[in-house]
Amino acid sequence: MADTEPLLFRVSLGTLRPINGAAAEALKAVADGSMVRIEIKRTQGNVRRMAWYWVMLKIAIDNLADAFDGPVTTAMLHKWLKREAGLARPIVSRRTGEILDYDYDSIAFHNMPEGERAKFVDFASAKLAARLGCHPSELTSEAKAAA
Repeated sequence: MADTEPLLFRVSLGTLRPINGAAAEALKAVADGSMVRIEIKRTQGNVRRMAWYWVMLKIAIDNLADAFDGPVTTAMLHKWLKREAGLARPIVSRRTGEILDYDYDSIAFHNMPEGERAKFVDFASAKLAARLGCHPSELTSEAKAAA
């Protein structure tokens, strides 16, 4: 599973049907009759968990919109959570010792064992729920219902 929201489709009667919001939004951006290139990959890991994880990020952004100056995306929030969980390796200047940026790809979802992915999603839901002032189960239930 990549570190971006997956575009998930289900094969139905020889066509691909979107089964998550990201896939539906991607299709809306394509003009009718356009040709697109698609790379077919079998899903790995707990796809349902990852689908509601990205929905959970959207819910958090919607409810924390007034907490930020400027726009915040699910990708930005995902990177922050990876950093908070210690899953992004800092890139440090040898000269000054300053952290210049983070290598967010140092531990990618598709390289994590399923148990580690589950722990990360649990960590993320607890961290976001604390920011939102709710219980993690409330946030995950809402995300699962919307996914």
